[in-house]
This record gives sequence, C-alpha cells and structure tokens, in this order.
Amino acid sequence: MATEQRTVAEAVSNDSREEILQAAAELFMEFGYAATSIDAVAQRLGATKGRIYHHYRSKADLFFDVQIAAMSRLDEEVEPIARGPGGPIERLAAMALRHTQILLTELPMQKVAVQGLERHLLGASSAVKRLRSVVKMRDDYEELFVEVIDEGVRAGLFVDLPPKLATKPFFGALNWATVWFSQRRLQSAEAVDDIAHALAAFAMRGILKDTNHEAARKAALLGEHLG
Repeated sequence: MATEQRTVAEAVSNDSREEILQAAAELFMEFGYAATSIDAVAQRLGATKGRIYHHYRSKADLFFDVQIAAMSRLDEEVEPIARGPGGPIERLAAMALRHTQILLTELPMQKVAVQGLERHLLGASSAVKRLRSVVKMRDDYEELFVEVIDEGVRAGLFVDLPPKLATKPFFGALNWATVWFSQRRLQSAEAVDDIAHALAAFAMRGILKDTNHEAARKAALLGEHLG
C-alpha cells in the first residue's frame, strides 16, 4: 500500500512539474526571461507561488529545467533514429523531420531551448555549472547529426564539408522556424506537419550532393519533396 501511495504521489508531482514547465515556457517565449516572474507563472496556472516553490527554488532553476526538458524530449525521439537502421540519407532525413515536428508542435518549450540560454543567464556566475550541463546536452544532441552527416560525407552522398561545419547551417535551416513560426488558430495539425516536411526537405536539399541520388528518392519521409 505504501509503495502504491508513493507511486501515485510521484505521478501527481510529475504532472504538476510538467504543468509548471509548460506555463513557464509560454511566458518565457512571450515576454522573455527578464520580464517573467514566479508570480506570473503562478498566475498563468491559477495557482499560488507556493506550488511553484515546492518544485523550484528560483526562476533560474525553472528556466534551466525548461531547457533540460526540451532537450531531453528531442534526444529521446531522435537518438533512436540516428542509431537505427538505414543509410545516412534515410536516417538524416528522418531525424530532421522528427526534430522539426517537435519544434513546431511544442513551440514554447523548444523556442526557449533554441533561443534562450546564453542570452539570459551568462552573466549569472551561480548558473555557470548548470549552464555547462545544458550546453553539454545540446552538444551531445548535435553530435548525433554530426555522426550521421560524417557517414554521408564519407560515402560521397553529402557536400564536401567538415561534418561539424555542415551541421551548423543544417540546424540553422530547421531551428529558424522557432523565430518565424506561429501556429494560426484554425491551422490544422496536418498543415503544420506539411510545414515540417517542407523544412526538413529544404535542409536536406542543402546538404545532399545529388538530390537525384536513388537513396534520396527512396527516403520514405522526404522523397516526394525533393527535386
């Protein structure tokens, strides 16, 4: 019985934390780090400040947890694709698509992660250790793409650039969506997914040495968009 009660309590606590993170991400996205307060997060939730402080000691802790949650979400979805079967074109296309789908459908969390960290917190010396941990998460995630791109470069499928260099504009094409994209009220999930496909295909066109390569045409998720 005690174990069951702990399990239920942990589930409730996790749900509460996720609600707080979502509300905080929306506010950080709308108003920026400096203009967002614990009071504002509590107000957005219709809760007391005590509920927030039960999980987080400070706004900086909350901000970092948004970063970590966003990066963890990407990593858990994309790493299995990177490590999975298929050639580098097929895997990179699928990775780009899943990355972009998450950006567009979970925009507040991902926008904070893509645009946020250094801009708001580099001046806070107490945050350096956590800053480094989040930057390492980002670097490790980016390395998944570097490894697949390196495989494609070695196979003569991708442009002849150092893989780390090629990864930067590839990510830039995808992540820029966090700057300009805002889902319209009546925009369907299918329409958003079409945008994700188009952006992933655009990034792939930029890195492929030959868009008419058979492997590119056979890439299940992007073949119809390449040309």
